[in-house]
Amino acid sequence: MSVSVTVDSCTKSKLSLTVTGAEDGGIIYIQGQDAACRQTTSSTSSSHEIDFTSCNIQWEESFKVIIQKKALYQTGADKQIPVMCVADLGDLTVSNNITAADKDDDAGQNKTVKPTATMKLFSNGVDVAGTTVKLTDTITMLLELDADYIQDFDIKARDCTADNIEVITSYCAADTELFPHMSQVSQGQLSASFGAFRTTSLAGGSVSMPFSCTLQVCLGSCSATVCTDGQNSYGRKKRQAEDQDNDVDEISVGSSIKITTEEVVIEAPEANDDLCMNQGLFIALIIIMTGGLVATTIAAVMMFRKLQEKAGILDKLSGGHFSNMPIA
Repeated sequence: MSVSVTVDSCTKSKLSLTVTGAEDGGIIYIQGQDAACRQTTSSTSSSHEIDFTSCNIQWEESFKVIIQKKALYQTGADKQIPVMCVADLGDLTVSNNITAADKDDDAGQNKTVKPTATMKLFSNGVDVAGTTVKLTDTITMLLELDADYIQDFDIKARDCTADNIEVITSYCAADTELFPHMSQVSQGQLSASFGAFRTTSLAGGSVSMPFSCTLQVCLGSCSATVCTDGQNSYGRKKRQAEDQDNDVDEISVGSSIKITTEEVVIEAPEANDDLCMNQGLFIALIIIMTGGLVATTIAAVMMFRKLQEKAGILDKLSGGHFSNMPIA
């Protein structure tokens, strides 16, 4: 069986190969490098990873992969495969390109790799994507390259929208009072924290807010942007030169939440029957006491008049002798 090689992936940091038809005890290595770049082959299908750092290989630099049947010596039947990993700036293709050499046995095999990313929305450290949050909550948006690409690529936000509201435009925040500039957490990770907001809804209730961003992908690190307000943002203004970042392609990410207001319910005070009975009893007592006082006053006045009349009669009968006597 002849030896065949399949390129599984080729990134800025490593080359992954699958070798079939090799010999047990054979070797695969990078020409011109030391034993750290040498691995053993087998007669069954075997996978091999070539670490660029360990093997002193640079991105977009041509190198040779050698597959020998015997570890002690190399013959003309052994495989010599020139490989160069590059990023196609037009369509974000990461591939191995086979160039002409004196001894090339295997045909070139291209591997297309397109970075992918995700958007996550958090509130108080909890992923709230697809759920309902309050209008008073603080939301954190996290934009992140997937793990397979975060070491080799970086991102910056070109445009972001929340429903029909532009929050990032031309690589900078459209309105920093609503949504801030993007900040970099680490390579391949951007974040922004903002107070929840939503489009105007006369109907009330919860309002769905879909968020979406178009991300610029850079080979290696992206540089920060100084926006018109003097603040740094990981987005590039249109007037900046195209060669400031090694732009590769653009990718889109998105997520959605529902935002509801906190309704204030005004409730009537709970009925207090005991208090109402006490108030009624108190009023009744006041009425009774007032009536008793009035009746007592009237009776006293009437008694006083009767005594005066009695004193007048007695005074007449005695010829005025009682007029100067005290009334009993």
